Amino acid sequence: MEKQDRTVPSGVQFSLRHNIGSLTSFLEDNADVRARFLAQFTKPEFRVKAPLLAPHRTKDHSLAGTAFDYLLRFYIQKLNPAAKTSAWVAEAALDDLCASSDAATCKKATTLFEQAKQRHRQFLRSSQRRPPRDLIESSVDLAYLDVIFRAGIVDPRIFKRPRKALVDDLECMLALVRPRFFRAEKRCILNPTFGTASELVGGADADLMVDNMLIDVKTSKHLRFDREIFNQVIGYYVLSCIGGVCNWRRAKIKHLAVYYARYGLLHRIPVANCLTGGSMLTFLGWFRRRARLDY
Repeated sequence: MEKQDRTVPSGVQFSLRHNIGSLTSFLEDNADVRARFLAQFTKPEFRVKAPLLAPHRTKDHSLAGTAFDYLLRFYIQKLNPAAKTSAWVAEAALDDLCASSDAATCKKATTLFEQAKQRHRQFLRSSQRRPPRDLIESSVDLAYLDVIFRAGIVDPRIFKRPRKALVDDLECMLALVRPRFFRAEKRCILNPTFGTASELVGGADADLMVDNMLIDVKTSKHLRFDREIFNQVIGYYVLSCIGGVCNWRRAKIKHLAVYYARYGLLHRIPVANCLTGGSMLTFLGWFRRRARLDY
């Protein structure tokens, strides 16, 4: 492949080439995989009604979602000091950006990243219960870096102070988080991966695991648990059966959950209620073979 000049022009978006798969794209792109999931797993009914407590304040929905993922991770780490953590995706994005841009752009991005790390450390050492506003602002900076890694896009707004409406939006969702949902008794894993099974689908990481419950976080205004969302969380369960969770080979996920951040609502379902199809061993063997066709 011909090498392209990927220097960042001032104030202009540019694209980095990435080829990143995911469990989500594996499911979305393959009708036969969705059909097999439909036959193997039963989605429980969802009849939950609740008021929207934190409506969107900006149109940057995706950016707000990524920033909130960081914020919730910081908060849960404060609740669970022994939580197993992993490197931030933003760090890999920073390396990518610095390798592909001019020195001035790299320096600006590095300054933002180091500032986020410092604010994160200060929060963990402080007596504050929830991330303060400066760390909320840094979560937006990290979200911009995330986009570089996951989508290959550099947005020049990364070097501007986050808009007040976006920071307010994140602060409102943060205020709804209930500690009892996320305080672990034995084990807490932030952004868990699934060993070799993650590689089967080109890379996969979930949002968090608290004891034996795997949790996916949604920041949409819609309170729904459709087949697409169900396939995603049950897909993480499938990957855990194949590759374990973060080198924890004997991991046993007993509950799947979705946390609706704009409602302050945690919806939990027992895995046992979903396994009403044929043999799981047969299904796992098929899943391995089918995933290898794509990745």
